[in-house]
Amino acid sequence: MKTCKYISFGAIALLIIYMAIASVLEKFCGTDAVMKWGYHSPVFIAMWAVAALSGISYLYKEVIKGRTLNRIPLATAGIHLAFFMILAGALVTHVFGGQGTVHLRKGENPVNEYISADGSSVPFPFSVSLEDFQVEYYPGTYAPSDYISTLKVTDSGDETDAIVSMNRIFRYKGYRFYQATYDDDGNGSALAVSHDPAGVAVSYSGYALLLLSVICFFFQKDSGFRRALSQVSGKAAVAAVMFLLSGAYNGTAASEQECSAAGKQELKYLPAETARDYGRMYVYYNDRICLMQTLARDFTLKLYGKSSYKGLSPEQVLTGWIFYYDSWEKTVENGPQESRKAELKAEVRENAIMMVCSARLLRIYPYRTADGKVDWYSSVDTLPLEMDNDQWIFVRKVMSLAGESIMKKDFAKAGEIFGKIREYQMKTAGDELPPEARIAAERIYNGIEKPKAAFIFCLAIGLVLFVFSFYSGHKVSPVAGRAVDTAVFVLSVAVFVYLSAVLALRWYISAHVPMSNGFETMLLLAWHTMMLTVFVRKKFPLIQPMGFLLAGFALLVASLGESDPQITYMTPVLSSPLLSVHVMCMMISYTLLGLVMLNSLMALVRHYTGRERTVAFDRPACFSLLILYPAVFFLAAGTFLGAVWANVSWGRYWAWDPKEVWALVTLLVYSFALHGRSLGIFRKPVFFHWFCFLAFLCVVITYFGVNFFLGGLHSYA
Repeated sequence: MKTCKYISFGAIALLIIYMAIASVLEKFCGTDAVMKWGYHSPVFIAMWAVAALSGISYLYKEVIKGRTLNRIPLATAGIHLAFFMILAGALVTHVFGGQGTVHLRKGENPVNEYISADGSSVPFPFSVSLEDFQVEYYPGTYAPSDYISTLKVTDSGDETDAIVSMNRIFRYKGYRFYQATYDDDGNGSALAVSHDPAGVAVSYSGYALLLLSVICFFFQKDSGFRRALSQVSGKAAVAAVMFLLSGAYNGTAASEQECSAAGKQELKYLPAETARDYGRMYVYYNDRICLMQTLARDFTLKLYGKSSYKGLSPEQVLTGWIFYYDSWEKTVENGPQESRKAELKAEVRENAIMMVCSARLLRIYPYRTADGKVDWYSSVDTLPLEMDNDQWIFVRKVMSLAGESIMKKDFAKAGEIFGKIREYQMKTAGDELPPEARIAAERIYNGIEKPKAAFIFCLAIGLVLFVFSFYSGHKVSPVAGRAVDTAVFVLSVAVFVYLSAVLALRWYISAHVPMSNGFETMLLLAWHTMMLTVFVRKKFPLIQPMGFLLAGFALLVASLGESDPQITYMTPVLSSPLLSVHVMCMMISYTLLGLVMLNSLMALVRHYTGRERTVAFDRPACFSLLILYPAVFFLAAGTFLGAVWANVSWGRYWAWDPKEVWALVTLLVYSFALHGRSLGIFRKPVFFHWFCFLAFLCVVITYFGVNFFLGGLHSYA
């Protein structure tokens, strides 16, 4: 039995090292080489086989052998059997599955073969032809919402009509067709083809068994989760000194006001009300119709890294550059470009200035074509020949009239002209414009979405609570303790409500769940953290400092990307409910693993400073383990839901993309900590905490290392 145990865990450890090295080599050697000599090599497949077979043997001898059915921990056995089935399905797919592409053109003869991944032709037992292809767009925009191919399948004289679109598969006789790309002229479509009925069935059965077993595991009487739960104490005192924060904030605010007053005297800018009139106009920006205020905010963020400059609103900054260029051109100092990253940032700023000051970015003039479609133009674009003379003059000249009024300091007249442009927009675009409720929501969002201020606030509170937790053993009067606890609770609720409002507004404005980029997923991680902080503080008081710290770090990462968090429509391939659930599970997992890391850090500091008994929990390792179980299970669920989504979208559920590889590495690394019964070293608290602290590096690499270094299909997330 020990031999099976050591072989199984040893093989998994080797697989972790193997995959980590392969993901890095892919950056330098290329995907094809790593696939051939790494992920598809006989050695790699054999290592998985050894790990799976020895693991199943150990499970049988340790958990099942000699026990009656009612004494077998079925949930535990089911989880391990599910992973065995998933690996078996992957092996079947690798050996027997077929994948490729087929290119179809409208009006051409039916095709009865597809091109496999190695370039060879593989025959269909039927023929397929393209009847029609269409690109659907979001209303009033050029942003595609879906790609739709209408097919006709001919099989022994019988004809079947079918539709293939993004996240909508067509299945026929074991073959699955997925929308991949299309020809530039719109008369051709390329479809991905997959023929793998056995492998998908086995893998999906493993996913289903895993989900069922995980749910049952939390109700299993003798599970590790239930044992950890029974040993955790929820009684502890947490306090903080908040006047330090308010003093620091007041001092900072005062110095900023002095700087703003001095700097504003050197600049020319529109009065706030006139600038607001300009910001109320509509503009076609980022493939959607939005407020000019939104463009102004993004422009200001790109140039100055924050949504205001020297106390001026984004609209004042934008109009300052447009109407007082000479006064503003020296406010952006690029300085020496010591790195390629600095060069790129300077190029982005210069390009933004050029696009705004040349008016090319300001597509504020809608024009309804003869077929009823609305196109948007700037004053310097080539206008349609069929545009009537009055409309042509309005588009070309109206902003010049506003400029003349501004030069004469007749700001009321300029505001009236901006209002007339908005009236023209509403009259011409009509129903193509967003509803007033969405515009109002966007105006609110632009005013409250400030992750930089939020991360400073959360980190400051978290640090104070973190430090104070070491002295929580000192007696505090009950009245003072309750007052401080209430104050911390109110602050955590305030942050949670703020994050909820930001995410809800972003969801409503963009018309999709805000999980499509790194900025949004970091906001989501912070939201999950604060939700846990609010709702489980009674049971686990120490979660308050950890919650504020983790939320602060997540918002810090979000703020680092704030120069480009534009709201856009969801691309067709991402428009899937599976994606939302996948991202949600991953973010919950990362949140919980972050809490485990912080708890282990606090436990280690207390251990090495001799304050072991001043903790909020009698056994911090039990608290980490208690969080670790749902964290790992959410990570597993998120990883395999992502595989299902990939299978629905692209026809393959695993592509060994670096993000997929590191998600799997993270899952395998943390799974060691859940096997304390088999691996005795994990029952030693100091080792356990060091492991949990260092294992979080896998999460950091999965999310940040892949995005900024390894790249791949998931580098946007």
